[in-house]
Amino acid sequence: MTTLPEVDTGPASSVVITSPSIQPAMAPTGLGAVETRWVPADDWRRIGNEWADFARRASANAFLAPAFALAAADVDAAKGLGVLVVTRDGAWIGLVAGRRTMMGAVFSVWTHDYAPYGAPLVVPGEEPVVLAALFRHLAAERIAALDWPMLDDGDLSCALAAVAAGRRIDVRDAHSRAVVRQALPALSKEHRRLLRRLGEQGDLRFSSTAHGDDPTVALTAILALEGQGWKGRRGTALASDPKTRRLVEDGIGSLIRNGRARIDSLSLDGRPIAAGVVLMAEGRAWYWKTAYDEAMSRFSPGVLLSHAIGSAVIAMPGVRLLDSCAIAGHPMIDRIWPERMSVTSRFIAVTEGAPGWRYHAALAVRRALTEGKALAKRLLKR
Repeated sequence: MTTLPEVDTGPASSVVITSPSIQPAMAPTGLGAVETRWVPADDWRRIGNEWADFARRASANAFLAPAFALAAADVDAAKGLGVLVVTRDGAWIGLVAGRRTMMGAVFSVWTHDYAPYGAPLVVPGEEPVVLAALFRHLAAERIAALDWPMLDDGDLSCALAAVAAGRRIDVRDAHSRAVVRQALPALSKEHRRLLRRLGEQGDLRFSSTAHGDDPTVALTAILALEGQGWKGRRGTALASDPKTRRLVEDGIGSLIRNGRARIDSLSLDGRPIAAGVVLMAEGRAWYWKTAYDEAMSRFSPGVLLSHAIGSAVIAMPGVRLLDSCAIAGHPMIDRIWPERMSVTSRFIAVTEGAPGWRYHAALAVRRALTEGKALAKRLLKR
C-alpha cells in the first residue's frame, strides 16, 4: 500500500594569522550610536541567549542559529573564527560571522561545507547601516578585502551594491541553484511509475518529525542511511567523524526541538529507505541533507522523497522559499525543482578607490585556491 504525503503545514583554504580586535568601535548616525564588537568563537556561548533572541527577529539564515553555529564551529576548526555584532544604542541590529585570513589581508564571511549560504543576520531595514559599520570596522583593522561567498539576490545584495559603490568588486563565482517558491509540478510519468512499483513492495509511507515522528529516531535513521552508502565507504559520512555527528545530534536536534528543522522520511514496511533534513528560519527553508538506501536505488527513493519534501515544505504557512543547497546543474534536484535562485561570491575592496597591492595579491591567491579546489574535485570524480 502507498500512503502519499499530505500537503500541509565550502570553506576556502587559507593561512590564518590573527583576528579583528575585540574592542568596540563606534560611529555616530542620525538615528543612534552604532557600535561594532568582535566576539571570538570561544566566547559564543557567553552571548548565546542574546544571539538566539536576535536570530528570531533578524533576516533568515538557519546556519547562524546559535545552536547550529556552535556545533559547526567545532567542525570548521581553523583559527580566528568569530562574529561581528553590530548594535544601535545597545540593541543588536546585525551579526556577521567570519574570520581574518591570508596574512590578515582578508576578512572572509563564514560559509563551510555544511552551510552553503553567506547572508548575515540583519534586522530588516538596517542593511545599509550594518554594512557601513562592517566596512568601517574592517578599514580600522587595516583589512584590504572582504571575501563574501554565496550571497543571493535580495535586500542585502541591493544594500551591498549601494554601500560598496566606489570600491572595486570582483565576482569570483556566480551561478543558479534549484529552489521552490510555489507548488511543484507533478512527478514525471516515469517517476509516478516508480512510485507505484515501490508501493507494490510493501507498506510505503511518507512521514515527518513535523507530524509526530520521534526526532531521535529520525536523526539516527538518516545517519545510518548515509553511513551505509558511498559516503560511509569513503569515510565522509556525517557519522564517520564525532564532530560532524555532534553537528547533527546537537545542532540539528536543537533546531528540531525548537521548530526550526524537520526530518522527512520515506519508509517501506516501517524501515526507512530515504530521509531528508530541512532547516527553517523566518520564511525560508534549506534542504540541508538527504540520504537513501542504495539497495532500493532502482526505485529512485531519493527523487520521490525530494519531490514530496518540496511539496510539503512550500505548503507550510509563511514559507516563501525552499533552497536546495545544491550545486549548479545538480543531476537530481534540477529535474524536479524547476525554479532557480542566483548565488554570487564577491571579493570586495574595503576602501574606496583603486585597491593596493595587498588586495591584488589576496585576489590572486583566492582565485588560485578556488581553481585548485575545482581541479581536485574533478580528479576525485575520475
